[in-house]
Amino acid sequence: MATERTHPAWPIPFAAALLLWPALWNGYPIVFADTGTYLSQAIHRYIGWDRPPFYSLAILCLHGTVTTWPVVVAQALITAWVLRLSIAAAWPGLDERWLPVLVLPLALGTWLPFLVSELTPDVFTPLLVLGWVTAGGAGPHTAGGHRWLPILIAFAIAAQQSSLLLTLALLPVLIGLHPKGWRAIMLPPAFAIAALVAVNLAGHGRAAIAPFGQVFLLARVIYDGPGLAVLRRDCPEAGWRLCPYRDRLPPTSDDFLWQADSPIVLAGGHKTIAAEANAIIAAAILSAPGQEARATLANAAEQITRFASGDGLESWPNQVTPWIARDFPPREAAAYAAGLQANGRLAVPSWLGALHQLIALTGIAVAAILLPLTWRRDRRAAHGLLIALLVLPLSAAITGGLSTPHDRYQSRIAWIPAWIAALSLGTATGAPMVRRA
Repeated sequence: MATERTHPAWPIPFAAALLLWPALWNGYPIVFADTGTYLSQAIHRYIGWDRPPFYSLAILCLHGTVTTWPVVVAQALITAWVLRLSIAAAWPGLDERWLPVLVLPLALGTWLPFLVSELTPDVFTPLLVLGWVTAGGAGPHTAGGHRWLPILIAFAIAAQQSSLLLTLALLPVLIGLHPKGWRAIMLPPAFAIAALVAVNLAGHGRAAIAPFGQVFLLARVIYDGPGLAVLRRDCPEAGWRLCPYRDRLPPTSDDFLWQADSPIVLAGGHKTIAAEANAIIAAAILSAPGQEARATLANAAEQITRFASGDGLESWPNQVTPWIARDFPPREAAAYAAGLQANGRLAVPSWLGALHQLIALTGIAVAAILLPLTWRRDRRAAHGLLIALLVLPLSAAITGGLSTPHDRYQSRIAWIPAWIAALSLGTATGAPMVRRA
Protein backbone atom coordinates (compact mmCIF):
# COMPACT_ATOMS: atom_id res chain seq x y z
CA MET A 1 0.00 0.00 0.00
CA ALA A 2 1.43 3.35 -1.05
CA THR A 3 1.96 5.95 1.62
CA GLU A 4 1.47 9.66 1.08
CA ARG A 5 4.72 11.52 0.65
CA THR A 6 5.52 13.82 3.56
CA HIS A 7 7.29 17.15 3.28
CA PRO A 8 9.75 17.90 6.10
CA ALA A 9 9.24 21.39 7.50
CA TRP A 10 12.85 22.34 8.23
CA PRO A 11 14.56 22.55 4.78
CA ILE A 12 12.91 25.82 3.72
CA PRO A 13 13.69 27.72 6.98
CA PHE A 14 17.21 26.28 6.93
CA ALA A 15 17.76 27.41 3.33
CA ALA A 16 16.21 30.80 4.12
CA ALA A 17 18.66 31.28 6.98
CA LEU A 18 21.57 30.68 4.61
CA LEU A 19 20.31 33.51 2.40
CA LEU A 20 20.19 36.08 5.22
CA TRP A 21 23.90 36.30 5.93
CA PRO A 22 24.40 39.78 4.34
CA ALA A 23 21.78 41.31 6.66
CA LEU A 24 23.38 39.57 9.65
CA TRP A 25 26.83 40.72 8.54
CA ASN A 26 25.56 44.28 8.16
CA GLY A 27 23.82 44.14 11.53
CA TYR A 28 20.58 45.35 9.92
CA PRO A 29 18.57 44.71 6.74
CA ILE A 30 20.23 46.35 3.74
CA VAL A 31 18.60 49.52 2.42
CA PHE A 32 18.64 51.41 -0.88
CA ALA A 33 17.65 54.90 -1.95
CA ASP A 34 14.11 53.62 -2.69
CA THR A 35 13.71 52.03 0.75
CA GLY A 36 12.48 55.26 2.33
CA THR A 37 9.62 55.46 -0.17
CA TYR A 38 8.73 51.81 0.26
CA LEU A 39 8.63 52.19 4.04
CA SER A 40 6.71 55.46 4.05
CA GLN A 41 4.01 54.98 1.41
CA ALA A 42 1.84 52.62 3.42
CA ILE A 43 2.66 54.22 6.78
CA HIS A 44 1.70 57.71 5.65
CA ARG A 45 -1.01 56.62 3.19
CA TYR A 46 0.21 58.17 -0.01
CA ILE A 47 0.98 56.82 -3.47
CA GLY A 48 4.28 57.94 -4.94
CA TRP A 49 4.47 59.14 -8.51
CA ASP A 50 7.19 56.65 -9.42
CA ARG A 51 6.57 53.43 -7.48
CA PRO A 52 3.47 51.25 -7.01
CA PRO A 53 2.39 50.89 -3.36
CA PHE A 54 1.91 47.12 -3.23
CA TYR A 55 5.33 46.23 -1.80
CA SER A 56 4.94 49.03 0.75
CA LEU A 57 1.56 47.67 1.83
CA ALA A 58 2.89 44.12 2.08
CA ILE A 59 5.89 45.00 4.21
CA LEU A 60 3.81 47.18 6.53
CA CYS A 61 1.99 44.00 7.55
CA LEU A 62 5.38 42.55 8.47
CA HIS A 63 7.28 45.39 10.12
CA GLY A 64 4.28 47.11 11.77
CA THR A 65 6.55 50.16 12.35
CA VAL A 66 8.35 48.09 15.00
CA THR A 67 11.26 46.39 13.21
CA THR A 68 12.10 45.65 9.58
CA TRP A 69 13.66 42.24 10.25
CA PRO A 70 10.43 40.30 9.53
CA VAL A 71 10.48 41.74 5.98
CA VAL A 72 13.80 40.18 5.00
CA VAL A 73 12.96 36.97 6.87
CA ALA A 74 9.77 36.69 4.82
CA GLN A 75 11.69 37.41 1.62
CA ALA A 76 14.17 34.67 2.51
CA LEU A 77 11.40 32.16 3.17
CA ILE A 78 9.61 33.01 -0.08
CA THR A 79 12.88 32.74 -2.01
CA ALA A 80 13.69 29.36 -0.46
CA TRP A 81 10.17 28.16 -1.28
CA VAL A 82 10.48 29.19 -4.95
CA LEU A 83 13.90 27.54 -5.16
CA ARG A 84 12.40 24.35 -3.72
CA LEU A 85 9.65 24.40 -6.33
CA SER A 86 12.17 24.90 -9.13
CA ILE A 87 14.21 21.96 -7.83
CA ALA A 88 11.12 19.77 -7.55
CA ALA A 89 10.09 20.63 -11.12
CA ALA A 90 13.54 19.66 -12.43
CA TRP A 91 14.24 16.69 -10.12
CA PRO A 92 10.86 15.23 -9.08
CA GLY A 93 12.34 12.48 -6.93
CA LEU A 94 15.01 14.45 -5.13
CA ASP A 95 14.88 14.29 -1.36
CA GLU A 96 13.76 17.71 -0.10
CA ARG A 97 16.41 17.58 2.60
CA TRP A 98 18.92 18.42 -0.15
CA LEU A 99 17.45 21.92 -0.48
CA PRO A 100 19.92 23.67 1.90
CA VAL A 101 22.83 21.88 0.23
CA LEU A 102 21.76 23.11 -3.20
CA VAL A 103 21.00 26.62 -1.96
CA LEU A 104 24.38 26.97 -0.25
CA PRO A 105 26.30 27.73 -3.50
CA LEU A 106 23.73 30.44 -4.32
CA ALA A 107 24.20 31.92 -0.86
CA LEU A 108 27.98 31.93 -1.09
CA GLY A 109 28.59 32.63 -4.77
CA THR A 110 25.85 34.90 -6.12
CA TRP A 111 24.24 38.28 -5.49
CA LEU A 112 20.95 36.60 -4.46
CA PRO A 113 21.43 36.80 -0.65
CA PHE A 114 22.01 40.56 -0.91
CA LEU A 115 18.70 40.89 -2.78
CA VAL A 116 16.96 38.79 -0.13
CA SER A 117 18.45 40.97 2.62
CA GLU A 118 17.43 44.29 1.07
CA LEU A 119 14.32 46.31 1.92
CA THR A 120 13.25 46.69 -1.71
CA PRO A 121 11.19 44.54 -4.10
CA ASP A 122 14.26 43.79 -6.25
CA VAL A 123 14.32 40.16 -5.12
CA PHE A 124 10.94 39.62 -6.75
CA THR A 125 12.40 40.19 -10.22
CA PRO A 126 14.37 36.90 -10.24
CA LEU A 127 11.54 35.19 -8.34
CA LEU A 128 9.20 36.29 -11.13
CA VAL A 129 11.46 34.63 -13.70
CA LEU A 130 11.82 31.45 -11.64
CA GLY A 131 8.06 31.49 -11.13
CA TRP A 132 7.46 31.44 -14.88
CA VAL A 133 10.07 28.72 -15.36
CA THR A 134 8.68 26.57 -12.56
CA ALA A 135 5.04 27.02 -13.50
CA GLY A 136 5.89 25.82 -17.00
CA GLY A 137 7.32 22.60 -15.61
CA ALA A 138 4.63 21.99 -13.00
CA GLY A 139 3.95 18.42 -12.08
CA PRO A 140 1.65 16.63 -9.63
CA HIS A 141 4.41 16.41 -7.03
CA THR A 142 4.32 20.19 -6.56
CA ALA A 143 0.67 20.88 -7.25
CA GLY A 144 0.03 22.32 -3.79
CA GLY A 145 2.90 24.75 -4.01
CA HIS A 146 2.08 25.77 -7.55
CA ARG A 147 -1.38 26.91 -6.54
CA TRP A 148 0.29 29.89 -4.89
CA LEU A 149 2.67 30.69 -7.75
CA PRO A 150 0.18 32.80 -9.77
CA ILE A 151 -0.35 35.00 -6.72
CA LEU A 152 3.40 35.47 -6.27
CA ILE A 153 3.84 36.20 -9.98
CA ALA A 154 1.03 38.76 -9.95
CA PHE A 155 2.51 40.47 -6.88
CA ALA A 156 6.00 40.54 -8.43
CA ILE A 157 4.60 42.12 -11.60
CA ALA A 158 2.65 44.76 -9.68
CA ALA A 159 5.49 45.59 -7.30
CA GLN A 160 7.79 47.11 -9.94
CA GLN A 161 7.07 48.74 -13.30
CA SER A 162 10.08 47.06 -14.93
CA SER A 163 8.68 43.64 -13.96
CA LEU A 164 5.50 44.36 -15.91
CA LEU A 165 7.51 45.31 -19.00
CA LEU A 166 9.66 42.19 -18.61
CA THR A 167 6.57 40.01 -18.36
CA LEU A 168 4.98 41.60 -21.42
CA ALA A 169 8.20 40.97 -23.35
CA LEU A 170 8.23 37.33 -22.21
CA LEU A 171 4.55 36.61 -22.86
CA PRO A 172 4.91 35.66 -26.55
CA VAL A 173 7.66 33.20 -25.62
CA LEU A 174 5.73 31.76 -22.67
CA ILE A 175 2.57 31.32 -24.70
CA GLY A 176 4.55 29.89 -27.61
CA LEU A 177 6.12 27.30 -25.33
CA HIS A 178 2.82 26.45 -23.61
CA PRO A 179 0.02 27.35 -26.07
CA LYS A 180 -2.60 25.24 -24.29
CA GLY A 181 -1.98 27.08 -21.04
CA TRP A 182 -2.27 30.60 -22.44
CA ARG A 183 -5.21 31.49 -20.21
CA ALA A 184 -3.31 30.56 -17.06
CA ILE A 185 -0.27 32.49 -18.32
CA MET A 186 -2.32 35.62 -19.00
CA LEU A 187 -4.11 35.64 -15.65
CA PRO A 188 -1.32 36.97 -13.34
CA PRO A 189 -0.33 39.91 -15.59
CA ALA A 190 -3.98 40.73 -16.21
CA PHE A 191 -4.64 40.81 -12.48
CA ALA A 192 -1.51 42.91 -11.86
CA ILE A 193 -2.48 45.40 -14.57
CA ALA A 194 -6.00 45.69 -13.15
CA ALA A 195 -4.56 46.33 -9.68
CA LEU A 196 -2.16 48.98 -10.98
CA VAL A 197 -4.87 50.78 -12.92
CA ALA A 198 -7.25 50.67 -9.95
CA VAL A 199 -4.72 52.03 -7.47
CA ASN A 200 -3.63 54.82 -9.82
CA LEU A 201 -7.24 55.75 -10.48
CA ALA A 202 -7.90 55.92 -6.75
CA GLY A 203 -4.65 57.67 -5.84
CA HIS A 204 -3.98 59.91 -8.82
CA GLY A 205 -7.34 60.09 -10.56
CA ARG A 206 -5.83 58.52 -13.68
CA ALA A 207 -6.77 55.11 -15.06
CA ALA A 208 -3.23 54.23 -16.13
CA ILE A 209 -0.65 51.56 -15.44
CA ALA A 210 2.12 54.12 -14.83
CA PRO A 211 0.56 57.59 -14.97
CA PHE A 212 3.89 59.41 -14.70
CA GLY A 213 6.25 56.80 -16.11
CA GLN A 214 7.00 58.92 -19.17
CA VAL A 215 9.27 61.07 -16.99
CA PHE A 216 11.86 58.27 -17.02
CA LEU A 217 11.77 58.10 -20.82
CA LEU A 218 11.97 61.89 -20.99
CA ALA A 219 15.23 61.81 -19.03
CA ARG A 220 16.53 59.11 -21.35
CA VAL A 221 15.83 60.98 -24.61
CA ILE A 222 17.24 64.24 -23.22
CA TYR A 223 20.51 62.62 -22.16
CA ASP A 224 20.70 60.54 -25.34
CA GLY A 225 20.85 63.80 -27.25
CA PRO A 226 17.68 64.18 -29.34
CA GLY A 227 15.62 65.47 -26.41
CA LEU A 228 18.15 68.15 -25.56
CA ALA A 229 18.36 69.17 -29.22
CA VAL A 230 14.57 69.58 -29.32
CA LEU A 231 14.60 71.71 -26.17
CA ARG A 232 17.24 73.96 -27.68
CA ARG A 233 15.41 74.10 -31.01
CA ASP A 234 11.83 74.65 -29.86
CA CYS A 235 12.32 76.69 -26.68
CA PRO A 236 11.15 79.12 -25.54
CA GLU A 237 8.40 79.15 -28.20
CA ALA A 238 7.09 75.73 -27.16
CA GLY A 239 6.37 77.03 -23.67
CA TRP A 240 7.57 73.90 -21.93
CA ARG A 241 8.39 74.31 -18.26
CA LEU A 242 11.85 72.83 -18.85
CA CYS A 243 12.76 75.52 -21.39
CA PRO A 244 14.46 77.86 -18.89
CA TYR A 245 16.74 75.02 -17.79
CA ARG A 246 17.76 73.65 -21.18
CA ASP A 247 21.31 75.00 -20.94
CA ARG A 248 21.94 74.15 -17.30
CA LEU A 249 21.05 70.51 -16.98
CA PRO A 250 22.89 68.37 -14.38
CA PRO A 251 25.57 65.98 -15.66
CA THR A 252 23.58 62.72 -15.50
CA SER A 253 20.01 61.58 -16.03
CA ASP A 254 19.93 60.29 -12.44
CA ASP A 255 20.71 63.80 -11.21
CA PHE A 256 18.02 65.12 -13.53
CA LEU A 257 15.46 62.74 -12.02
CA TRP A 258 16.42 62.72 -8.35
CA GLN A 259 18.55 65.71 -7.40
CA ALA A 260 16.74 67.99 -4.93
CA ASP A 261 17.40 71.07 -7.06
CA SER A 262 17.09 69.39 -10.47
CA PRO A 263 15.31 71.16 -13.35
CA ILE A 264 12.34 68.81 -12.89
CA VAL A 265 11.87 69.92 -9.29
CA LEU A 266 12.45 73.59 -10.07
CA ALA A 267 10.03 73.43 -13.00
CA GLY A 268 7.16 72.18 -10.86
CA GLY A 269 7.86 68.56 -9.98
CA HIS A 270 7.66 65.18 -11.68
CA LYS A 271 3.89 65.09 -11.99
CA THR A 272 3.81 68.52 -13.60
CA ILE A 273 6.59 67.70 -16.06
CA ALA A 274 4.87 64.42 -16.95
CA ALA A 275 2.08 66.44 -18.57
CA GLU A 276 4.46 67.83 -21.20
CA ALA A 277 6.87 64.88 -21.37
CA ASN A 278 5.03 63.09 -24.19
CA ALA A 279 5.29 66.12 -26.47
CA ILE A 280 9.05 66.42 -25.91
CA ILE A 281 9.60 62.67 -26.33
CA ALA A 282 7.58 62.57 -29.56
CA ALA A 283 9.39 65.59 -30.99
CA ALA A 284 12.77 64.07 -30.08
CA ILE A 285 12.04 60.70 -31.67
CA LEU A 286 10.54 62.23 -34.82
CA SER A 287 13.46 64.62 -35.25
CA ALA A 288 16.21 62.01 -34.86
CA PRO A 289 14.77 58.46 -34.89
CA GLY A 290 18.04 56.86 -35.95
CA GLN A 291 20.08 58.60 -33.29
CA GLU A 292 17.62 57.65 -30.56
CA ALA A 293 17.47 54.04 -31.77
CA ARG A 294 21.26 53.80 -31.74
CA ALA A 295 21.42 55.33 -28.26
CA THR A 296 18.79 52.90 -26.98
CA LEU A 297 20.71 49.93 -28.38
CA ALA A 298 23.97 51.27 -26.95
CA ASN A 299 22.40 51.68 -23.51
CA ALA A 300 20.97 48.15 -23.67
CA ALA A 301 24.34 46.77 -24.77
CA GLU A 302 26.07 48.57 -21.91
CA GLN A 303 23.48 47.29 -19.44
CA ILE A 304 23.87 43.64 -20.43
CA THR A 305 27.58 43.85 -19.62
CA ARG A 306 27.08 45.58 -16.29
CA PHE A 307 26.31 43.19 -13.45
CA ALA A 308 29.01 43.89 -10.88
CA SER A 309 28.00 43.17 -7.30
CA GLY A 310 27.82 45.94 -4.72
CA ASP A 311 25.81 48.61 -6.51
CA GLY A 312 23.68 50.47 -3.95
CA LEU A 313 25.45 49.34 -0.77
CA GLU A 314 26.53 52.86 0.18
CA SER A 315 24.81 54.67 3.04
CA TRP A 316 21.61 56.62 2.34
CA PRO A 317 21.44 59.27 5.09
CA ASN A 318 19.03 61.57 3.25
CA GLN A 319 16.79 59.01 1.54
CA VAL A 320 16.31 56.40 4.30
CA THR A 321 17.56 57.57 7.70
CA PRO A 322 14.86 60.23 8.29
CA TRP A 323 12.04 57.76 7.67
CA ILE A 324 13.40 55.13 10.05
CA ALA A 325 14.06 57.80 12.69
CA ARG A 326 10.55 59.18 12.30
CA ASP A 327 8.42 56.05 12.01
CA PHE A 328 10.21 53.38 14.07
CA PRO A 329 11.08 53.08 17.76
CA PRO A 330 14.39 54.54 19.00
CA ARG A 331 15.90 51.08 19.44
CA GLU A 332 15.22 50.29 15.78
CA ALA A 333 16.72 53.57 14.64
CA ALA A 334 19.75 52.87 16.82
CA ALA A 335 20.16 49.37 15.36
CA TYR A 336 19.97 50.82 11.85
CA ALA A 337 22.48 53.55 12.69
CA ALA A 338 24.91 50.99 14.13
CA GLY A 339 24.94 48.90 10.94
CA LEU A 340 27.93 48.70 8.63
CA GLN A 341 26.00 50.26 5.75
CA ALA A 342 24.81 53.29 7.69
CA ASN A 343 28.45 53.96 8.59
CA GLY A 344 29.73 53.54 5.03
CA ARG A 345 31.53 50.28 5.80
CA LEU A 346 29.44 47.75 3.84
CA ALA A 347 31.05 46.63 0.59
CA VAL A 348 31.41 43.41 -1.37
CA PRO A 349 35.01 42.15 -1.15
CA SER A 350 36.72 42.17 -4.54
CA TRP A 351 37.24 38.41 -4.47
CA LEU A 352 33.54 37.82 -3.79
CA GLY A 353 32.48 40.18 -6.56
CA ALA A 354 34.83 38.35 -8.94
CA LEU A 355 33.31 35.01 -7.85
CA HIS A 356 29.80 36.35 -8.51
CA GLN A 357 30.79 37.37 -12.03
CA LEU A 358 32.61 34.10 -12.70
CA ILE A 359 29.58 32.04 -11.67
CA ALA A 360 27.24 34.24 -13.70
CA LEU A 361 29.36 34.04 -16.86
CA THR A 362 29.97 30.31 -16.44
CA GLY A 363 26.27 29.76 -15.91
CA ILE A 364 25.40 31.64 -19.09
CA ALA A 365 27.92 29.61 -21.09
CA VAL A 366 26.77 26.28 -19.65
CA ALA A 367 23.10 27.18 -20.18
CA ALA A 368 23.81 28.01 -23.83
CA ILE A 369 25.59 24.67 -24.28
CA LEU A 370 22.85 22.69 -22.51
CA LEU A 371 19.97 24.29 -24.38
CA PRO A 372 20.25 22.18 -27.59
CA LEU A 373 21.07 19.03 -25.58
CA THR A 374 18.04 19.34 -23.32
CA TRP A 375 15.82 20.24 -26.26
CA ARG A 376 16.22 16.67 -27.47
CA ARG A 377 15.93 15.03 -24.07
CA ASP A 378 13.51 17.13 -22.00
CA ARG A 379 11.62 20.08 -23.45
CA ARG A 380 10.63 21.38 -20.00
CA ALA A 381 14.28 21.74 -19.03
CA ALA A 382 15.04 23.37 -22.38
CA HIS A 383 12.20 25.84 -21.89
CA GLY A 384 13.65 26.86 -18.54
CA LEU A 385 17.09 27.40 -20.04
CA LEU A 386 15.62 29.41 -22.90
CA ILE A 387 13.72 31.72 -20.54
CA ALA A 388 16.76 32.11 -18.26
CA LEU A 389 18.87 33.22 -21.21
CA LEU A 390 16.22 35.41 -22.82
CA VAL A 391 15.57 37.50 -19.73
CA LEU A 392 19.13 38.83 -19.83
CA PRO A 393 18.82 40.84 -23.08
CA LEU A 394 15.15 41.62 -22.47
CA SER A 395 15.82 43.06 -19.04
CA ALA A 396 18.83 44.97 -20.35
CA ALA A 397 16.71 46.53 -23.09
CA ILE A 398 14.08 47.59 -20.55
CA THR A 399 16.25 48.87 -17.71
CA GLY A 400 19.20 50.16 -19.71
CA GLY A 401 17.53 51.05 -22.98
CA LEU A 402 14.54 52.84 -21.48
CA SER A 403 16.11 54.06 -18.25
CA THR A 404 19.80 54.25 -17.30
CA PRO A 405 22.34 51.40 -17.13
CA HIS A 406 23.17 50.36 -13.56
CA ASP A 407 24.89 47.23 -12.29
CA ARG A 408 22.06 46.52 -9.85
CA TYR A 409 19.54 45.92 -12.65
CA GLN A 410 21.44 43.10 -14.33
CA SER A 411 23.06 41.64 -11.23
CA ARG A 412 19.67 40.70 -9.80
CA ILE A 413 19.06 38.25 -12.68
CA ALA A 414 22.61 37.37 -13.81
CA TRP A 415 22.73 34.33 -11.52
CA ILE A 416 19.56 32.71 -12.91
CA PRO A 417 21.14 30.90 -15.90
CA ALA A 418 23.66 29.26 -13.56
CA TRP A 419 20.86 27.99 -11.30
CA ILE A 420 18.72 26.68 -14.16
CA ALA A 421 21.77 25.15 -15.84
CA ALA A 422 22.69 23.31 -12.64
CA LEU A 423 19.16 21.93 -12.40
CA SER A 424 19.28 20.87 -16.06
CA LEU A 425 22.61 19.03 -15.92
CA GLY A 426 21.00 15.72 -15.04
CA THR A 427 18.59 15.90 -17.95
CA ALA A 428 21.31 16.89 -20.40
CA THR A 429 23.78 14.20 -19.33
CA GLY A 430 21.35 11.46 -18.38
CA ALA A 431 22.99 11.21 -14.96
CA PRO A 432 20.89 9.66 -12.18
CA MET A 433 19.46 11.93 -9.50
CA VAL A 434 19.71 11.50 -5.75
CA ARG A 435 16.19 10.50 -4.79
CA ARG A 436 14.19 9.77 -1.69
CA ALA A 437 14.56 6.29 -0.32
